[in-house]
Amino acid sequence: MRTSETDARRILGVRKGKGLIDPDPRTLMGVLVAVSATAFMGKSIESELLLVLTVSVLQALCGHVRMAVGFAALYAALWAVLNVVLPVVGGVAATMFTISLTFARKIYLCLMVGTLLVRDNTVHRIASALAKLRVPQAVLIPLTVTMRYFPTLKEEAAHIRDAMALRDIPAASRLECFAVPLVMSATSTAEELSRAATCRGIENPAPSTDTERLSMRASDWAILSAAAAAVAAVALWGGAA
Repeated sequence: MRTSETDARRILGVRKGKGLIDPDPRTLMGVLVAVSATAFMGKSIESELLLVLTVSVLQALCGHVRMAVGFAALYAALWAVLNVVLPVVGGVAATMFTISLTFARKIYLCLMVGTLLVRDNTVHRIASALAKLRVPQAVLIPLTVTMRYFPTLKEEAAHIRDAMALRDIPAASRLECFAVPLVMSATSTAEELSRAATCRGIENPAPSTDTERLSMRASDWAILSAAAAAVAAVALWGGAA
């Protein structure tokens, strides 16, 4: 009986949340838009730190505690390098690293929310959320195919590396032996995805049915309200970076 209930939940697109909250993908997309808006706003280090800790708490509440701790620790290391190590080193190299790491710090919140969105949702779930947002098919279809394409390509690259390790290929020939099979595999993978999309009726103009059940709960609206309030607060009282 328990197995049949699990199968029914899977077929109907109902999933069991990993954490205390299970936000709708549209909620995380809204948070991603919010942090993107604050990315290049002038803000003090205290405001930026508060935003990073807030997103880390959101990750932990979604059941990704290790992700939250990892991102918080990485931000601390990034801040230490920018404010402690590089000023001591000095020179042209320090200036180059300062520019690169400062840009990384600017988009760090986007990376945190984007990772949570991808880790917490399947491609099908994200596509369903975009369809609910009335994203045109001309945008949705290429985006969905792209999200399915790169994981397949990454898996194929891992297989090629394993095969090269078994055959003990010399270092001088490794680039060629890796690039040529990868390009051939990428071409065949693209064709397979195209045929699969055609078999699933992608050219049918009629609206397709979807088993994914998405709904906005009170927690979703609370998260979106907090994100909007954070954008307004940074814009008004964020202070200089």
